[in-house]
Amino acid sequence: MKNYYLALLVFAFLGINQIQAQFCPPNAFATETKLIVVYDPGTLPCSQRPPTVTVESIVFTLISCSDEITVYNITPGSTLADPNNITVDFGDIICDYTGGSLSAAEFEKMFRSMLKVYPNPVSKGNSLNVELGINTNVKVKIYSVTGKEMLSTKAADLSKVSVDVSNLANGIYIAQIITDFGTINRKVIISN
Repeated sequence: MKNYYLALLVFAFLGINQIQAQFCPPNAFATETKLIVVYDPGTLPCSQRPPTVTVESIVFTLISCSDEITVYNITPGSTLADPNNITVDFGDIICDYTGGSLSAAEFEKMFRSMLKVYPNPVSKGNSLNVELGINTNVKVKIYSVTGKEMLSTKAADLSKVSVDVSNLANGIYIAQIITDFGTINRKVIISN
């Protein structure tokens, strides 16, 4: 009987350790300033993802997290020797990634999770800021609710664009953000 309880205790201990074990996310890649890690949906909540990770002794700090995408910023002044072949130390596990690419669907999810349009509502006289999270060519068009283009601005190789909306009347507008990676629309409110 003692052997039965001992075996049960050992299996329970091993089972709990297996539940707590961290697995390598299926994909990750690095840019000059960011590390993007792709998780399968529902596998690891943001609260359990590490706040910092290490690649080539360089610390990356968590800046954005969603169900499937986690984005880390590189320590300022640091550069990766080979961003296409990286070994990521998540603290509990070390994972190797080669190729540095995402599928179109993964990239679209990542891009949408990193995009920030603020402030919203915009106080009259202020600028509307569009943060993309990565450097890209960008064009921002502002449309009225009737579909009339009210203004347009573009920039090359930037991760943040400010759009002067001081000439627009109070109301609801659609900001169309066009980049090398796709187009996203956001509702924007202008108010005094």
